[in-house]
Amino acid sequence: MKDYKDCKDYRIVPISMALSVAFLWMICTAFASGAEVCEDEKYRDLAALLSTSDPVTELVALTDFEDDYEETVHSASVDYLEANPQLVQRIRDDLGCQELQWRLEGLSHRVLFAPERRQDVAGLFTEYCLEAIADMLDRTGLVNPYHSISTALEQSSGNSDGSGIRAIIVSDLLREYEARYQFSGTSQKRIEIDLSGRIPVNEVGSYASYLHYSEKTGSWEFTHDRRTVWKCTSSNPYTVLMTPLEETLHIALREHTEKAILETINGQKGQTTLEQVKEIVEQWLAVEEAVVGGLVYKLAPDVVASRIPGLPMQWIQDDLATKARYPKYRLLPQGIAWVERHGLKESIRLFAQDPQGVRSLLSKTPG
Repeated sequence: MKDYKDCKDYRIVPISMALSVAFLWMICTAFASGAEVCEDEKYRDLAALLSTSDPVTELVALTDFEDDYEETVHSASVDYLEANPQLVQRIRDDLGCQELQWRLEGLSHRVLFAPERRQDVAGLFTEYCLEAIADMLDRTGLVNPYHSISTALEQSSGNSDGSGIRAIIVSDLLREYEARYQFSGTSQKRIEIDLSGRIPVNEVGSYASYLHYSEKTGSWEFTHDRRTVWKCTSSNPYTVLMTPLEETLHIALREHTEKAILETINGQKGQTTLEQVKEIVEQWLAVEEAVVGGLVYKLAPDVVASRIPGLPMQWIQDDLATKARYPKYRLLPQGIAWVERHGLKESIRLFAQDPQGVRSLLSKTPG
Protein backbone atom coordinates (compact mmCIF):
# COMPACT_ATOMS: atom_id res chain seq x y z
CA MET A 1 0.00 0.00 0.00
CA LYS A 2 1.39 3.38 -0.94
CA ASP A 3 2.37 5.80 1.75
CA TYR A 4 0.07 8.73 2.24
CA LYS A 5 1.89 11.98 2.85
CA ASP A 6 0.26 14.24 5.43
CA CYS A 7 1.84 17.53 4.42
CA LYS A 8 1.06 21.24 4.90
CA ASP A 9 -0.64 21.31 1.65
CA TYR A 10 0.94 20.79 -1.65
CA ARG A 11 -2.17 20.13 -3.36
CA ILE A 12 -5.30 21.96 -2.76
CA VAL A 13 -8.40 22.64 -4.83
CA PRO A 14 -9.57 26.24 -4.35
CA ILE A 15 -12.99 26.79 -2.86
CA SER A 16 -14.92 29.90 -1.89
CA MET A 17 -15.22 30.66 1.81
CA ALA A 18 -16.22 34.16 2.79
CA LEU A 19 -14.96 35.75 5.98
CA SER A 20 -17.52 37.91 7.72
CA VAL A 21 -17.02 41.64 8.14
CA ALA A 22 -17.30 41.23 11.91
CA PHE A 23 -14.61 38.56 11.87
CA LEU A 24 -12.20 40.71 9.87
CA TRP A 25 -12.94 43.66 12.14
CA MET A 26 -12.08 41.58 15.21
CA ILE A 27 -8.74 40.48 13.75
CA CYS A 28 -7.74 43.91 12.44
CA THR A 29 -8.63 45.58 15.73
CA ALA A 30 -6.45 43.11 17.60
CA PHE A 31 -3.53 43.73 15.28
CA ALA A 32 -3.95 47.47 15.36
CA SER A 33 -3.77 47.51 19.15
CA GLY A 34 -0.77 45.18 19.14
CA ALA A 35 1.10 47.26 16.58
CA GLU A 36 0.82 50.59 18.38
CA VAL A 37 4.12 50.19 20.18
CA CYS A 38 7.34 49.01 18.58
CA GLU A 39 9.98 48.44 21.21
CA ASP A 40 12.81 47.66 18.81
CA GLU A 41 13.68 49.28 15.47
CA LYS A 42 16.18 46.66 14.29
CA TYR A 43 13.54 44.97 12.12
CA ARG A 44 12.40 48.25 10.56
CA ASP A 45 13.43 47.22 7.04
CA LEU A 46 12.80 43.49 7.34
CA ALA A 47 9.34 43.44 5.74
CA ALA A 48 10.61 45.24 2.64
CA LEU A 49 13.55 42.83 2.34
CA LEU A 50 11.23 39.82 2.55
CA SER A 51 9.02 41.07 -0.29
CA THR A 52 11.83 40.91 -2.87
CA SER A 53 14.37 38.31 -3.92
CA ASP A 54 17.35 38.02 -6.23
CA PRO A 55 16.82 36.19 -9.55
CA VAL A 56 17.11 32.43 -9.14
CA THR A 57 20.43 31.38 -10.64
CA GLU A 58 21.14 28.28 -8.58
CA LEU A 59 18.95 25.35 -7.55
CA VAL A 60 19.95 22.61 -5.12
CA ALA A 61 18.12 19.33 -4.51
CA LEU A 62 16.42 19.27 -1.13
CA THR A 63 14.95 15.77 -1.54
CA ASP A 64 15.60 12.74 -3.73
CA PHE A 65 13.20 11.77 -6.51
CA GLU A 66 10.18 9.99 -5.08
CA ASP A 67 7.82 7.74 -7.04
CA ASP A 68 4.48 8.95 -5.76
CA TYR A 69 1.37 10.72 -6.99
CA GLU A 70 1.44 14.49 -6.59
CA GLU A 71 -1.66 16.49 -7.48
CA THR A 72 0.11 19.71 -8.47
CA VAL A 73 2.41 17.81 -10.83
CA HIS A 74 -0.49 15.98 -12.49
CA SER A 75 -2.38 19.28 -12.83
CA ALA A 76 0.69 20.89 -14.43
CA SER A 77 0.86 18.02 -16.95
CA VAL A 78 -2.84 18.34 -17.78
CA ASP A 79 -2.42 22.11 -18.19
CA TYR A 80 0.47 21.49 -20.58
CA LEU A 81 -1.56 19.11 -22.74
CA GLU A 82 -4.50 21.53 -22.83
CA ALA A 83 -2.15 24.34 -23.85
CA ASN A 84 -0.68 22.24 -26.67
CA PRO A 85 -3.59 20.91 -28.74
CA GLN A 86 -1.25 20.23 -31.65
CA LEU A 87 0.50 17.55 -29.58
CA VAL A 88 -2.83 15.93 -28.69
CA GLN A 89 -3.87 16.02 -32.34
CA ARG A 90 -0.64 14.29 -33.36
CA ILE A 91 -1.43 11.54 -30.86
CA ARG A 92 -4.94 11.23 -32.34
CA ASP A 93 -3.48 11.01 -35.85
CA ASP A 94 -0.96 8.36 -34.81
CA LEU A 95 -3.68 6.29 -33.14
CA GLY A 96 -6.07 6.82 -36.04
CA CYS A 97 -9.01 8.01 -33.94
CA GLN A 98 -10.37 11.17 -32.40
CA GLU A 99 -11.58 9.74 -29.11
CA LEU A 100 -8.66 9.19 -26.72
CA GLN A 101 -8.26 7.35 -23.46
CA TRP A 102 -5.27 8.07 -21.31
CA ARG A 103 -3.82 7.20 -17.95
CA LEU A 104 -0.88 8.11 -15.78
CA GLU A 105 1.76 5.39 -15.97
CA GLY A 106 4.31 6.83 -13.59
CA LEU A 107 5.24 9.99 -11.76
CA SER A 108 8.42 10.94 -9.94
CA HIS A 109 9.23 14.25 -8.29
CA ARG A 110 11.65 15.98 -5.96
CA VAL A 111 11.94 19.38 -4.26
CA LEU A 112 14.60 21.92 -5.22
CA PHE A 113 15.50 25.06 -3.32
CA ALA A 114 17.12 28.35 -4.22
CA PRO A 115 19.58 29.34 -1.49
CA GLU A 116 19.25 32.74 0.14
CA ARG A 117 22.52 34.37 -0.85
CA ARG A 118 21.76 37.79 0.62
CA GLN A 119 23.59 37.57 3.92
CA ASP A 120 21.91 40.64 5.37
CA VAL A 121 18.45 39.18 4.71
CA ALA A 122 19.32 35.70 5.93
CA GLY A 123 20.98 37.04 9.08
CA LEU A 124 18.22 39.46 10.02
CA PHE A 125 15.42 36.99 9.28
CA THR A 126 17.15 34.25 11.27
CA GLU A 127 17.53 36.62 14.22
CA TYR A 128 13.84 37.54 13.94
CA CYS A 129 12.84 33.86 13.87
CA LEU A 130 14.86 33.05 16.98
CA GLU A 131 13.48 36.04 18.86
CA ALA A 132 9.86 35.56 17.77
CA ILE A 133 9.89 31.83 18.58
CA ALA A 134 11.43 32.45 22.01
CA ASP A 135 8.72 35.02 22.70
CA MET A 136 6.00 32.60 21.56
CA LEU A 137 7.36 29.74 23.66
CA ASP A 138 7.41 31.99 26.71
CA ARG A 139 3.76 32.95 26.15
CA THR A 140 2.51 29.41 25.49
CA GLY A 141 4.70 27.30 27.77
CA LEU A 142 5.66 25.01 24.87
CA VAL A 143 9.10 23.40 24.61
CA ASN A 144 11.57 24.53 21.95
CA PRO A 145 11.53 21.75 19.31
CA TYR A 146 14.51 22.97 17.28
CA HIS A 147 18.01 21.69 16.90
CA SER A 148 18.91 24.73 14.81
CA ILE A 149 17.55 27.49 12.60
CA SER A 150 19.81 28.40 9.68
CA THR A 151 20.03 28.73 5.91
CA ALA A 152 20.23 25.54 3.88
CA LEU A 153 23.90 26.09 3.04
CA GLU A 154 25.04 26.96 6.55
CA GLN A 155 26.52 24.46 8.94
CA SER A 156 23.77 23.85 11.45
CA SER A 157 24.56 24.70 15.02
CA GLY A 158 22.61 23.52 18.03
CA ASN A 159 22.32 20.42 20.16
CA SER A 160 25.42 18.31 19.66
CA ASP A 161 23.42 15.07 19.89
CA GLY A 162 21.44 16.00 16.77
CA SER A 163 18.08 15.79 18.51
CA GLY A 164 15.33 18.20 17.63
CA ILE A 165 14.24 19.58 14.29
CA ARG A 166 16.31 21.66 11.90
CA ALA A 167 14.56 24.71 10.45
CA ILE A 168 15.97 25.50 7.02
CA ILE A 169 15.63 28.98 5.52
CA VAL A 170 15.58 29.20 1.70
CA SER A 171 14.81 31.85 -0.90
CA ASP A 172 12.49 29.75 -3.04
CA LEU A 173 11.16 26.22 -3.52
CA LEU A 174 10.32 24.35 -6.71
CA ARG A 175 9.14 20.85 -7.53
CA GLU A 176 10.92 19.06 -10.37
CA TYR A 177 8.99 16.21 -11.95
CA GLU A 178 9.02 13.47 -14.55
CA ALA A 179 5.70 11.96 -15.62
CA ARG A 180 4.72 9.29 -18.17
CA TYR A 181 1.25 9.12 -19.74
CA GLN A 182 -0.18 6.37 -21.94
CA PHE A 183 -2.71 7.15 -24.66
CA SER A 184 -4.94 4.65 -26.45
CA GLY A 185 -7.82 4.62 -28.90
CA THR A 186 -10.04 2.01 -30.51
CA SER A 187 -7.13 -0.18 -31.67
CA GLN A 188 -4.52 -2.09 -29.70
CA LYS A 189 -1.93 0.58 -30.37
CA ARG A 190 -0.54 2.53 -27.43
CA ILE A 191 1.45 5.75 -27.33
CA GLU A 192 3.48 6.87 -24.32
CA ILE A 193 4.77 10.38 -23.77
CA ASP A 194 7.15 11.67 -21.11
CA LEU A 195 6.65 15.12 -19.58
CA SER A 196 9.09 16.88 -17.30
CA GLY A 197 9.39 20.30 -15.79
CA ARG A 198 9.57 22.47 -12.69
CA ILE A 199 6.70 24.17 -10.90
CA PRO A 200 6.73 26.52 -7.90
CA VAL A 201 5.91 25.19 -4.45
CA ASN A 202 3.34 27.69 -3.26
CA GLU A 203 4.08 27.25 0.42
CA VAL A 204 6.07 29.51 2.69
CA GLY A 205 6.54 26.83 5.37
CA SER A 206 6.03 23.10 5.69
CA TYR A 207 6.42 20.35 8.24
CA ALA A 208 5.59 16.81 7.12
CA SER A 209 4.42 13.62 8.77
CA TYR A 210 4.16 10.35 6.82
CA LEU A 211 1.42 7.82 7.44
CA HIS A 212 2.05 4.29 6.20
CA TYR A 213 0.66 0.82 6.72
CA SER A 214 3.09 -1.61 8.32
CA GLU A 215 2.69 -5.17 7.08
CA LYS A 216 4.87 -6.26 9.98
CA THR A 217 2.63 -4.88 12.72
CA GLY A 218 -0.62 -4.88 10.73
CA SER A 219 -1.34 -1.27 11.67
CA TRP A 220 -0.98 2.32 10.47
CA GLU A 221 2.07 4.18 11.73
CA PHE A 222 3.59 7.66 11.49
CA THR A 223 7.14 8.67 10.69
CA HIS A 224 8.42 12.24 10.68
CA ASP A 225 10.78 14.62 9.00
CA ARG A 226 13.44 16.06 11.26
CA ARG A 227 13.33 19.33 9.40
CA THR A 228 10.98 22.13 8.46
CA VAL A 229 11.58 24.42 5.47
CA TRP A 230 10.77 28.16 5.51
CA LYS A 231 10.87 30.51 2.54
CA CYS A 232 12.08 33.99 3.45
CA THR A 233 10.49 35.78 0.51
CA SER A 234 6.84 36.27 -0.42
CA SER A 235 4.65 38.82 -2.14
CA ASN A 236 2.98 39.17 1.27
CA PRO A 237 5.76 39.65 3.87
CA TYR A 238 3.33 39.04 6.74
CA THR A 239 2.97 35.43 5.59
CA VAL A 240 6.74 34.99 5.96
CA LEU A 241 6.83 36.75 9.33
CA MET A 242 4.15 34.53 10.87
CA THR A 243 5.53 31.26 9.42
CA PRO A 244 8.01 30.55 12.27
CA LEU A 245 5.11 30.76 14.74
CA GLU A 246 2.80 28.67 12.60
CA GLU A 247 5.28 25.88 11.91
CA THR A 248 6.43 25.70 15.53
CA LEU A 249 2.82 25.23 16.60
CA HIS A 250 2.26 22.53 13.97
CA ILE A 251 5.28 20.67 15.32
CA ALA A 252 4.05 21.03 18.90
CA LEU A 253 0.48 19.89 18.18
CA ARG A 254 1.19 17.22 15.56
CA GLU A 255 1.53 14.37 18.07
CA HIS A 256 -2.03 15.01 19.27
CA THR A 257 -3.34 15.16 15.70
CA GLU A 258 -1.57 11.90 14.83
CA LYS A 259 -3.00 10.16 17.87
CA ALA A 260 -6.50 11.32 16.90
CA ILE A 261 -5.99 10.15 13.31
CA LEU A 262 -4.94 6.65 14.40
CA GLU A 263 -7.84 6.43 16.86
CA THR A 264 -10.26 7.45 14.10
CA ILE A 265 -8.84 4.88 11.67
CA ASN A 266 -8.92 2.12 14.27
CA GLY A 267 -12.49 3.05 15.14
CA GLN A 268 -13.69 2.40 11.59
CA LYS A 269 -15.81 -0.71 11.10
CA GLY A 270 -14.45 -3.22 8.64
CA GLN A 271 -11.34 -2.81 6.52
CA THR A 272 -10.28 0.78 5.99
CA THR A 273 -9.54 1.72 2.38
CA LEU A 274 -6.78 4.09 1.32
CA GLU A 275 -9.38 6.64 0.24
CA GLN A 276 -11.02 6.51 3.66
CA VAL A 277 -7.64 7.03 5.32
CA LYS A 278 -6.93 10.03 3.11
CA GLU A 279 -10.30 11.53 4.02
CA ILE A 280 -9.64 11.03 7.74
CA VAL A 281 -6.24 12.69 7.44
CA GLU A 282 -7.67 15.65 5.53
CA GLN A 283 -10.42 16.16 8.11
CA TRP A 284 -7.97 16.17 11.01
CA LEU A 285 -5.52 18.39 9.14
CA ALA A 286 -8.30 21.00 8.84
CA VAL A 287 -8.80 20.83 12.61
CA GLU A 288 -5.08 21.25 13.30
CA GLU A 289 -4.91 24.17 10.87
CA ALA A 290 -7.85 25.82 12.65
CA VAL A 291 -6.28 25.48 16.10
CA VAL A 292 -2.83 26.57 14.90
CA GLY A 293 -4.33 29.44 12.92
CA GLY A 294 -6.27 30.60 15.96
CA LEU A 295 -3.16 30.51 18.12
CA VAL A 296 -1.13 32.40 15.50
CA TYR A 297 -3.66 35.21 15.22
CA LYS A 298 -3.85 35.47 18.99
CA LEU A 299 -0.04 35.67 19.19
CA ALA A 300 0.70 37.80 16.15
CA PRO A 301 -0.19 41.26 17.52
CA ASP A 302 2.36 40.97 20.33
CA VAL A 303 4.93 38.75 18.62
CA VAL A 304 4.86 39.94 14.99
CA ALA A 305 3.22 43.37 14.78
CA SER A 306 5.09 44.74 17.79
CA ARG A 307 8.41 44.02 16.05
CA ILE A 308 7.53 45.34 12.59
CA PRO A 309 6.86 49.10 12.52
CA GLY A 310 3.77 50.03 10.54
CA LEU A 311 2.73 46.50 9.62
CA PRO A 312 -0.10 47.15 7.10
CA MET A 313 -3.48 45.74 8.10
CA GLN A 314 -4.07 44.96 4.42
CA TRP A 315 -1.36 42.30 4.56
CA ILE A 316 -3.23 40.54 7.33
CA GLN A 317 -6.51 40.71 5.45
CA ASP A 318 -4.80 39.43 2.29
CA ASP A 319 -3.36 36.47 4.21
CA LEU A 320 -6.81 35.62 5.57
CA ALA A 321 -8.37 35.95 2.13
CA THR A 322 -5.75 33.66 0.58
CA LYS A 323 -6.27 30.98 3.21
CA ALA A 324 -10.05 31.23 2.79
CA ARG A 325 -9.69 29.85 -0.75
CA TYR A 326 -8.36 26.48 0.41
CA PRO A 327 -10.31 23.56 1.92
CA LYS A 328 -7.79 22.80 4.63
CA TYR A 329 -8.44 26.24 6.18
CA ARG A 330 -12.23 25.84 6.12
CA LEU A 331 -12.40 25.82 9.95
CA LEU A 332 -10.00 28.73 10.46
CA PRO A 333 -12.64 31.36 11.41
CA GLN A 334 -14.03 28.98 14.05
CA GLY A 335 -10.49 28.25 15.29
CA ILE A 336 -9.69 31.93 15.72
CA ALA A 337 -12.91 32.57 17.64
CA TRP A 338 -12.34 29.45 19.79
CA VAL A 339 -8.80 30.49 20.78
CA GLU A 340 -10.04 34.00 21.47
CA ARG A 341 -12.50 32.55 23.99
CA HIS A 342 -10.08 30.19 25.73
CA GLY A 343 -6.70 31.90 25.46
CA LEU A 344 -3.34 30.48 24.42
CA LYS A 345 -2.39 27.97 27.11
CA GLU A 346 -5.93 26.70 27.71
CA SER A 347 -6.50 26.15 23.97
CA ILE A 348 -3.30 24.12 23.73
CA ARG A 349 -4.27 22.11 26.82
CA LEU A 350 -7.77 21.39 25.50
CA PHE A 351 -6.49 20.17 22.13
CA ALA A 352 -3.87 17.96 23.76
CA GLN A 353 -6.40 16.51 26.21
CA ASP A 354 -9.40 16.04 23.91
CA PRO A 355 -8.78 16.66 20.18
CA GLN A 356 -12.01 14.86 19.27
CA GLY A 357 -13.98 17.24 21.46
CA VAL A 358 -12.29 20.25 19.86
CA ARG A 359 -13.04 18.87 16.40
CA SER A 360 -16.71 18.39 17.23
CA LEU A 361 -16.97 21.92 18.61
CA LEU A 362 -15.25 23.57 15.65
CA SER A 363 -17.28 21.59 13.14
CA LYS A 364 -20.58 22.65 14.75
CA THR A 365 -19.69 26.31 15.21
CA PRO A 366 -20.80 28.56 12.30
CA GLY A 367 -17.95 30.24 10.42
